[in-house]
Amino acid sequence: MKATILFAQPGENSFTHEMLVRTKAALEQAGISYNVRDLYKMNFQPVLSPDDMERVENGSVSSDIGEEQELLTDADLLVMIYPIWWWSQPAILKGYFDRVLTHGYAFRYEENGPVGLMHGKQAIVFTCTRESEAEMKKDGFDTLIKKQIVDGVLSFIGCDRVVHKNFAAVSEVTDQKRSEMLREVEETVAQFVTPVPV
Repeated sequence: MKATILFAQPGENSFTHEMLVRTKAALEQAGISYNVRDLYKMNFQPVLSPDDMERVENGSVSSDIGEEQELLTDADLLVMIYPIWWWSQPAILKGYFDRVLTHGYAFRYEENGPVGLMHGKQAIVFTCTRESEAEMKKDGFDTLIKKQIVDGVLSFIGCDRVVHKNFAAVSEVTDQKRSEMLREVEETVAQFVTPVPV
């Protein structure tokens, strides 16, 4: 098994960065090779340009997009780690979707609608919010952030299994609670990469 981690959080110190550390540790513990695509450190260009559009229409992509597509193709497990801003991903990650998950590569349209082309892959999404679970549920934002990434992106492109975990009120809870959250990150990854006993 190989994994690709998409990480979208600027700076060096945050709960999101700690989730990345724990994810890598869990993969290493299981002997799983991985690539980390730290979009901010890469200075990933997120804006879909007219040239990008023309290339996709002609069945080709730019070299930077081709590199990302090769990494995703090679991966069995896709892990996304990011904070929730404005009830969605940071713009740099949304731009990654726009530019990398192209028509003809990640999905195509057929007579009966869109068909995902990335079957055989699994995905884990770790997000975090300043808001509490109760605050999010009150206005339906808990459902919104999950549906948008799980159904709107990952299931749409054909991922066979997707798990989303949001860790709420991370700036408000105790250190012990944050430690429990980080253990849950490790346990979630371990469930994906550890063979089930027969």
